[in-house]
Amino acid sequence: MRYLAASVLLLLAACVQPSAFGPEVRAVPMDTLREAAPRGQLSGVAQPVAYRVEMKVDPRETHFSGRVLIDVNLEASSPGIWMHGADLDVSSVKVTAGGETRPASWTQVDPTGVVWVGFPNRVHAGGITLDIDYTAAFDANLAGLFRVEEKGEAYALAKSESIQARRFLPSFDEPGFKAPFDITLIVPDDMLAIGNTPIASRVPDQAGYDRVTFLRTRPLSTYLLSIAVGNFEKVSAGTIPVNALRDWPVPLTGYARAGKGEELDAILSITPAMVEFFEDALQQPYPYEKLDIIAAPQWPSGATELAAAITYRESRILANEKSGALFLRSMKGVHAHELSHMWFGDLVTPPWWDDLWLKEGIASWAEPAVLGFLEPDGGHDIQAVADAISAMQLDSLSSARAVAQPITENADIRNAYDAITYNKGQAVLGMVDAWFGPEAFRQALGRYIAEYADGAADSAEFFKAIGKSTGNRDIGRSLKSFVTQNGVPLLETELQCTSIGAKVTLEQSRYRPLGSDADPARHWIIPVCVSWREGDESGRSCTLMQARRQVMSLEGAHCPDMYHPNANGTGYYRFNLAGDGWDRLISTLPDLPATEALTAIDSAQADFAAGKMDAATLRRLLAIGAAHEDSAVASAVLNLYADLMDRLDGADVPGLQADAEAATERLWGLMERDGDKELEASLTKFEAVILKREAARERLGTEMDKWLDDPDSDVNLSSDLYAAGLSVLLDEGGEAAYDRVLTAYDTIDDPAFGQSVAMALGGVTDPAQAARTRGLIASAELGPRETYTMALLQMQAPETRAAMWAFLEDNFPAFLKAIPAQWKRRTPGLAAYFCDADGLESLNSLFEEYGDLAEGHERALSQAREQINLCIAQKAETEADLEAAFAAMP
Repeated sequence: MRYLAASVLLLLAACVQPSAFGPEVRAVPMDTLREAAPRGQLSGVAQPVAYRVEMKVDPRETHFSGRVLIDVNLEASSPGIWMHGADLDVSSVKVTAGGETRPASWTQVDPTGVVWVGFPNRVHAGGITLDIDYTAAFDANLAGLFRVEEKGEAYALAKSESIQARRFLPSFDEPGFKAPFDITLIVPDDMLAIGNTPIASRVPDQAGYDRVTFLRTRPLSTYLLSIAVGNFEKVSAGTIPVNALRDWPVPLTGYARAGKGEELDAILSITPAMVEFFEDALQQPYPYEKLDIIAAPQWPSGATELAAAITYRESRILANEKSGALFLRSMKGVHAHELSHMWFGDLVTPPWWDDLWLKEGIASWAEPAVLGFLEPDGGHDIQAVADAISAMQLDSLSSARAVAQPITENADIRNAYDAITYNKGQAVLGMVDAWFGPEAFRQALGRYIAEYADGAADSAEFFKAIGKSTGNRDIGRSLKSFVTQNGVPLLETELQCTSIGAKVTLEQSRYRPLGSDADPARHWIIPVCVSWREGDESGRSCTLMQARRQVMSLEGAHCPDMYHPNANGTGYYRFNLAGDGWDRLISTLPDLPATEALTAIDSAQADFAAGKMDAATLRRLLAIGAAHEDSAVASAVLNLYADLMDRLDGADVPGLQADAEAATERLWGLMERDGDKELEASLTKFEAVILKREAARERLGTEMDKWLDDPDSDVNLSSDLYAAGLSVLLDEGGEAAYDRVLTAYDTIDDPAFGQSVAMALGGVTDPAQAARTRGLIASAELGPRETYTMALLQMQAPETRAAMWAFLEDNFPAFLKAIPAQWKRRTPGLAAYFCDADGLESLNSLFEEYGDLAEGHERALSQAREQINLCIAQKAETEADLEAAFAAMP
């Protein structure tokens, strides 16, 4: 009988589902957790499958609350899991496994928001659900879920990118963890709520509040989550109609703070054509159910690609009758960039921040692609070359990042958001696009999107997909050589004329300015095209340079009068010309295409910085370049004149002032002939602020004076000139002018004007005014972004640099708390304007004392140190040559 009972018990046990919980687990000491905590990417043992979120968000309050249930796939048995949550007051954590629920623990282990959720018992592999209740304070520095007040109204907005979602939502806050979200917000009944999807229902909740439930999202990364609550003005802009690729109309809606809705008309009007361009070029439909354009009263960056709810700093997109041509160009560019993210970054996501370029580089490349299609005569290809040149300036540092740079720590993630990722990424993609042809490259991008939709892909997968789609391995190989290495290629070139035709020898190395310790031994696979002219004949020849040294024939040429080693300016490299190559190229500079003129000017300036070109030749090049017919080339020359004036400040160089004045006289003629409003604004600013010509200052100052008296008047003053006009008034008006500008800041409701006030107050050099600006920086009363901007501009000016640095030394912890949280890492760059050993020592001392307060500052610190050392070397080697070259009148 005993044996029979035992058999029955065994049978019953076999029929009972085994518990998902195993042995009891001891609490893990904090020191052990800190030792074990992942500093960067999570292990992936726990994978989120779905989120169900409910939050109460009232911008009038100081705190918000929430509850999130996360379905998680546990790939191995575990005593707990690592996830994310920063500065959240978690009141309850429960884990459900196998139908059984038990309490768990929540421990934030480090400041970046890495959290250990400890289970009471080891949990076996399989599906589990986390249930977390929490509250948190709205962030004060434009990070995570923050609140702002503007004109008496309160707004709450979520800045989720890059690792800020963890500040308002317990989550697996990495781009590669994509899951659908069901989100419900409890909000004041008189406020709008905006999310990533259309609203499924809005019903009354507790007194004074509504419950807003959104449709389930497609799989999203946490950094793409949108939450916006406030008294927004809603602007319905119809729908983007169905087409051959998409069988649903896309509702297009704009949101701005009360009274600003009509200023969204300009950006909403250009949106359908941009969406249609991307759909047609990629042969992939717009992926979401709606498209919202949100103008945020404050936002830490220019814009963020929150899925289907793109959010912009309002000063970047609100347009009115005063909006200038330069502003409108910038607005179109940032909008094209963010729209492209709906495919690159949102639909297909990089799995980790190493490959940020796969969204930001591609989105930057898309700007001139879409704008060039919509505005063929808009000069957007020229702007792309200018952007590439700006990347080369940073990429010339030995401490520059690679486009795809390994990131092992959370604190280093924001350092990937720089000109290397954006502008170099754009440039190398543009180079490949031009080399292999848009028909091949863009279709390959579309097939890449289709293959990885709703998922993630890294650089290796991207290279493979593009090579497979095009059938050309060279695309991926060339891209990889530029993406995985830092530095700018330098091509040493020499023309050789023979009895059988002309050829050019090419030799590649890494570009190095004077004082650089960068290793010159680098190798890229470089698409090279050389243009040439010989009498009335012209042509171009191309090769894929795979060796360190290579010889290419110039087909059709016998002995060219000149040659340009970067035809159309699409190559991401600099060049030097042997023999009389520079003299020949300089003489034809005004007749070159604008893209080639820009790259020639940049390569010449770089040759001078490397000690290979003398200052007299550089002066001649600039004077001839200023005669170019394209305003972008002329503006580039003016910027170089401004840099030289700043560098030679106090030196006896009347020729430099004379050259710059002569250039502006020629350019005014060009402007009057073509009616170029962008050039007009650039010339006006240059004459009034840099050259300080009395007539220009009086004209601009008078216009600003009248406009401040009556902003609704018909004064012919565009927003492009607000900052310059304010600077003139401040220069001339002393303390009374400073008071007047501050009053205008409070009374004139124009975001572009508000931004210009910060720039003008940051640029003052009068000692009394500068002291007041430091007071504004101390109080942070103009806002976090504006506080940093004013400090940066005070450091730029030689007259105010010492006092501003002394202020920072005395108030650095408070300053760090006053600026946007994600900008703390940038602060070593404030010292990059020093050009002496004392400045370098001061920088080192400041960050030895306070570096721990500026998380992720290490890369910016190394770059600032290098910039100071390069400046010292440049000054020692080239200053006398520059002074001598520009001393004589032209």
